[in-house]
Amino acid sequence: MNRETLKDKRRRLRREKAVHSCAKIAVCVAAALGLIAAGWNLSSIVRNSGEEKEEPKNGENPVVVEVQAAEMEDGSGTAGISQLAETTDVPYEAPGWQYDNNGWWYAVTEATYYQNGFAQIDDKTYHFDANGYMSTGWTPIGGKGYYFDEKGVYDPEKNASRMLALTFDDGPGAHTGELLDLLKQYGAKATFFLQGVNIEQYGGDAIVRMAAEGHLIGNHSYDHPNMLKLSAEDAAVQFQKTDELIAQYNNGIGAAVVRFPFGNRNSELEAIAARPCFMWDVDTLDWDSKNAQKVIQAVMSDVSAGQIILMHDTYKSTVEACQTLVPELVAQGYELVTLDTLAAANGVELQNGVTYFGFSPADFEADNISDEDE
Repeated sequence: MNRETLKDKRRRLRREKAVHSCAKIAVCVAAALGLIAAGWNLSSIVRNSGEEKEEPKNGENPVVVEVQAAEMEDGSGTAGISQLAETTDVPYEAPGWQYDNNGWWYAVTEATYYQNGFAQIDDKTYHFDANGYMSTGWTPIGGKGYYFDEKGVYDPEKNASRMLALTFDDGPGAHTGELLDLLKQYGAKATFFLQGVNIEQYGGDAIVRMAAEGHLIGNHSYDHPNMLKLSAEDAAVQFQKTDELIAQYNNGIGAAVVRFPFGNRNSELEAIAARPCFMWDVDTLDWDSKNAQKVIQAVMSDVSAGQIILMHDTYKSTVEACQTLVPELVAQGYELVTLDTLAAANGVELQNGVTYFGFSPADFEADNISDEDE
């Protein structure tokens, strides 16, 4: 064996010896650390023996609440407790109120929420819809109307028995602003079924005010044709053009409801409208008489709660009639509301593509609320 071979062998032996030494040291260190950890755990147990367990901090160990179905499918019973989607954040403390772009909802825990029914929270009664959002205003639940204030608290004292809906077709017109002033003076709300050709002339200020002052905006076609004589495509254009004109002054939103010109309709037109559609209980024939006293007489001769009253704000005589009608109806205890409020207060949940005739006791008795089952 030569000198160089001997040197290589000695170098290999030294490396192997060093590796073995390091391994022994590592084993000793690990053993020592294990003994230290065991001693620490033992001393911790001794230190904590006899002491009360500390409560977990908020959010560390969320309360577990059993998921349960709503008591009634129509939302008229106790609210269910549903599981939140994994992608849904609970931005505020749970349990507690949460808010997003769609409204207020309540997180029962960080993983569950109230849905589709009533719930008692801090000794107040609230209602949550099928999507879990808090109800406000008049809300149809299980075929009855319930009122919830602006904070969502149920008010059983709120009375819907003296409500009426004043509706105005064909506007806006030269006298619509005067009518809006009158309604505002008496805290009255109305529904306006607008005609596209008149929006182009009078719509700017009028529609902005209607939206801001809480009136309901409806679509009454573009230029008032007999829509039964139109093709489906032309009928759709009548609604589309008017919606686009309304949206210019209504934060990009078209009409919420529809009334067909002359009341002429069929199921195909209702489907094209794709919104709740409305007829009326009382036709004042103001377009024919153009006489304020005759309009007043038409309304007051047989006025009844729940009625839908048809007028036209394009006639000066009609607006003059309202100068008497509105304060007189209010003095008699009637509350003048929009059509959607009138329906909800009477327990009717409006459906798209359905035509409604009225919500008076006579309408209910005659089973003449809508054409939904026709």
